[in-house]
Amino acid sequence: MASLTQTALPDAVKTMYERRLLTRAIPRLPHGKFGMIARLNKMGSYELRKYGSLAAMTTALTEGTTPAEQAAPSATKVTVTPSFYGAWIGYTDELDMTNFDPIVSEISGILGEQAGVSVDTIIRDTITAGATKDYSANQTARGNLDSPQHDITYADFVKQVAALEGENAMPVSGENFAVIIHPHTFATLMQDPVFVNLFEQESARGNSAIRSYRAGSLLRSDIFISSNSRKYVDLGSGGTTDVYDMLIIAREAYGYVGMAGLTPEIVDNMGPGYGNMTGAAGKRTSPVELIMKPLGYGDDPLNQRGSVAWKATLGVVLTNALWIRSCEHTTVFSDD
Repeated sequence: MASLTQTALPDAVKTMYERRLLTRAIPRLPHGKFGMIARLNKMGSYELRKYGSLAAMTTALTEGTTPAEQAAPSATKVTVTPSFYGAWIGYTDELDMTNFDPIVSEISGILGEQAGVSVDTIIRDTITAGATKDYSANQTARGNLDSPQHDITYADFVKQVAALEGENAMPVSGENFAVIIHPHTFATLMQDPVFVNLFEQESARGNSAIRSYRAGSLLRSDIFISSNSRKYVDLGSGGTTDVYDMLIIAREAYGYVGMAGLTPEIVDNMGPGYGNMTGAAGKRTSPVELIMKPLGYGDDPLNQRGSVAWKATLGVVLTNALWIRSCEHTTVFSDD
């Protein structure tokens, strides 16, 4: 039986639904915004290269004499292998006929949110596990943290930024590092008078702050708020205290391949490189694929079942643990 498949749908239709999925996914990807993009080599694997720094030159030049050539900076190669992730939702002919909302459109949006939070969680867990670890209030282990005496403060924030500065870490964009915190962490810091006095709130620029999660800046650090920031439920003192994670990220601390690091502009403008997000001939494919199976596809002689799915590739690797710090802490919500 000849069945209608997603390849038979017009490119414009596939692009519309895939764009809707990505638009719903991107606000769920704050942990993927600051990594390096891996490059495909000729052997079919992806790799990232990190170059070392040169020592300071403190010897004055001698008139008429060319100094010795500097040794080339050392290069470290890290290989990353992407894996596939995905999920699907089925629907019936009766639901398709009786539901007021367009099923494929609604499901693709819901799946987009799931795709975004799934990819973000994988990246988050990888980089928090490998980051340089520290704890609030000079504690030394997660199990020691208790609220309110170990609630995060401005002093903890300063310590993490200073540690990155001490490692000569580079900013992720402009002159600033990136900090990702939980809303409960932000609420706690906003009760610290020193933090409040110095914090520069993000100015209103359309919906950019909402979509990027950026709340403001402090000490050369842009602060991003995400409910998907890592939280360790009941793993603090006494087995009843929730512990939260604050990530402070510098450039070239980690890398990825696949669905991560997308910006709203890429989706809104379908470019660069994503002019046709369905992967038509001559175009780059999108890092996430929307797969639509209409009623009657496959073993469905009565046209009773259809499905919508997403599939994405992702690989994540740390390249410099000293340039990404994880500060575990308690908040005013830790004992709720």
